[in-house]
Amino acid sequence: MKPKGFFARGGPTRFAFQLGKYSPPRGGRLLAGLAARILVTLKPTIYDNVYDNQRHVLGPEVSDAELRRQVYRVFLNAGRAYYELFHNVGRGRLRVNEFTPPVRLLPEAATYIQEALDYGRGVFLIGCHTANFDLSGMALSQFLSVPMQVLSLADPPAGYDLFNDLRKQGGAMVTPITPATLREAMRRLQSGGIVITGVDRPTGQGDQPVEFFGATAHLPTGYIRIPLRTDCLVIIMASFYEDGAYHLTANPSLEMVRTGDRAQDVIVNLQRVLAQVEEFIRRYPDQWMMFERVWK
Repeated sequence: MKPKGFFARGGPTRFAFQLGKYSPPRGGRLLAGLAARILVTLKPTIYDNVYDNQRHVLGPEVSDAELRRQVYRVFLNAGRAYYELFHNVGRGRLRVNEFTPPVRLLPEAATYIQEALDYGRGVFLIGCHTANFDLSGMALSQFLSVPMQVLSLADPPAGYDLFNDLRKQGGAMVTPITPATLREAMRRLQSGGIVITGVDRPTGQGDQPVEFFGATAHLPTGYIRIPLRTDCLVIIMASFYEDGAYHLTANPSLEMVRTGDRAQDVIVNLQRVLAQVEEFIRRYPDQWMMFERVWK
């Protein structure tokens, strides 16, 4: 199952990129608000997906009126984030000190990553799709002291190919998931390097039932075997927009739990990772840019 929707198609993505490239900041904000208003009015499938995702995150006590407002805020934040990505890259602002708005790696996050690197066992960064994760990922690759390999969506459709091209322009080493790139990632970790991937997007390829926000979701799970096989350290991180800037934050590194049962190791460590991902999404649920339905 390939991702569907506006940005899964090449033509609309290229059109949005050109709009973002040439629109001034005020125009970009107006476009983001207009796009959000159209989506919540027409209610296409992507609206239903976000509505359902937010209902699980906010819990059963949320009112329908508040849920609708929340969905609007998600689309508004997403429109702004896409505009800022397209405008920065389209204008040739490829270095982190040129990004507008700025992207900052919080000091404690930088410390956690450097301390993990100092162990020499490799660092597997696990992210979620919050705020401007593309622009933040480009910045992160420049903040780090060693090259970072990005494990991205396998066999991406045309629209996502463009996003990968934008990420590469910012300095990220983007490798769609294949058996070869997974082997490359494990070699990189075993030699003390850094690999990053996102884990909160359903792909339909190898998704398994997991507990996420107290209900059964279907998400990728194979990534957890990478640290179990390589004995690298794992750091969960996210990006948030606050006070006019994007902030990259992270938790202290995790050691994988070993129970003596390989199948149980996968289950236990998956839930440890997803519990931290939940915590990050709960901080700013309207910045969770998840447009695929997570709970089937």
